[in-house]
Amino acid sequence: MELIYTLFRTNKKIVLVGLIFVFASAFANIGAINFINQTVVTEGQFFADHTLMFFSILLSAFVLAVVAQWLMTTLSYRVVYQLRGRMLGQILGSEYEHIQSLGRNKIYASITKDIRSIQDGFVMLPFFLYGVTLVVAGFAYMFWLNLQLAAITLGALGAISIVGKVLTGRFQALLRKERELEDDLFGGYEKVLDGHKELLLNESRGQRLVKAVMHGPARLSRDYRTKADRYIIVNIHMMTTVILALIGLSFWSVFYWDLGTLGEGTAFALTLLFVRQPLNMAMNQLPGILVGRVALLKMQKLQLPEPRTEAHDAPLKQDWQRIRVADVEYDYPGNSQFHFGPVSTEINRGELVFLVGHNGAGKTTFVRLLTGLTQPARGQISIDNTAITDDNRRGYRAMISAVLTDFHLFEQAALKPNDQQDEAARAWLKRLQLDHIVSVHNGQFSVVDLSTGQRKRLAMVTACLENRDILVLDEWAADQDPYFRKMFYEELLPELKAAGLSLIVVSHDDRYFHVADRVLELSKGGLVDMQAAG
Repeated sequence: MELIYTLFRTNKKIVLVGLIFVFASAFANIGAINFINQTVVTEGQFFADHTLMFFSILLSAFVLAVVAQWLMTTLSYRVVYQLRGRMLGQILGSEYEHIQSLGRNKIYASITKDIRSIQDGFVMLPFFLYGVTLVVAGFAYMFWLNLQLAAITLGALGAISIVGKVLTGRFQALLRKERELEDDLFGGYEKVLDGHKELLLNESRGQRLVKAVMHGPARLSRDYRTKADRYIIVNIHMMTTVILALIGLSFWSVFYWDLGTLGEGTAFALTLLFVRQPLNMAMNQLPGILVGRVALLKMQKLQLPEPRTEAHDAPLKQDWQRIRVADVEYDYPGNSQFHFGPVSTEINRGELVFLVGHNGAGKTTFVRLLTGLTQPARGQISIDNTAITDDNRRGYRAMISAVLTDFHLFEQAALKPNDQQDEAARAWLKRLQLDHIVSVHNGQFSVVDLSTGQRKRLAMVTACLENRDILVLDEWAADQDPYFRKMFYEELLPELKAAGLSLIVVSHDDRYFHVADRVLELSKGGLVDMQAAG
């Protein structure tokens, strides 16, 4: 639970102040119980003599309880806010391969289900702590009243608590099983949403998919949670019933074992009745806290790195001359039948290089390796005489802009919006004939919900605005009409090269190979350097 410790340490001031008010509120409530006991012992005289004190204690207990709950609830929402930011930062700081190996369903389940469960758990935690504190204070008061009676009462409660611990343990075990199924459930949801068009065209397939989800992980999840709740319900009502039994035990000890006076037995009964309500409060919050704990453990199993405090925008090298790929190989995770490489090549600064090859040759894999998104299993990528390693990979990636085949289009046009950037964006929008559809203001595009070809053009605008040395375009022209395809190859690429960019373009358009300085062809034999025509 190092994460919880870190979060509480970050908020240590409000934690300490909140705990002080919780303890003070507990003592005020015990003071009220003691006042009532003294009133019973003196047959009302103590109340008559100290009426103002009684109402002062009640007011103090009320104010302290309200402030304590307010502080602890504020803490819980603050911690959840910080946890959300931490989770997003961890995802942002994770390597591409790690996120891909986890799968989107696990990530989505953790961001949505786990964060919500942790939030609910943290919201319940102040009430749980408040209830536990009052119960502990109540038993401390009983020990002050009569050591023997308190020891017997606490011993009996401890024996029953062993049974409660067993029930709680089974509840948690079933919760863990139920949480493991959430990844499969989110995977099913993802298939239904991502494949919605295909499922509309083939309703039988859709029905089979829904039945597989509902009769598989959904049903098991329901059964696990139903059984788990039975254990916790028994535990809750067992503990509250035991409190009433302990009242009987207290009077039994007084009358049959002569372990105290009738006044002490009555004081014990009043205190136990008082303890029953905060115990109910604590027990009712316990399931939500345990669900949050399971969610937290599930998040930690993702093994995401510590979030980064700042972005790494500084390029590894300014005046570089050559990128060298030496005997690079890549093993596809979870698929031993496919293997990439070894491949070797060099890309010189200012070159316009086309990367070609048949479908499945590994062009996208090569692009991901070249851009530093994935790491070679063997071999080395270096820039000039500097090998790309874990220590400098972020700086290397900061040299590259890319529009990949599976690109995501952001509304944000520029990282540092200003009038100059907006003007540059507008110039690009006009050049790519998007200005009649998309406008830009304060670094934000007005719309990104466009056709595939238009979205690629808008993604290229964003990439060019980044002003980086290297631009990678993976099958950019594939979704363009003949006019924009011709413009791309015969106008845009030469202009970008003339502006000093180094360009790696994945393409199938052999009629435009003459535009490139070099054409690299991926095949079973590796990476072949072809002399571009013209």
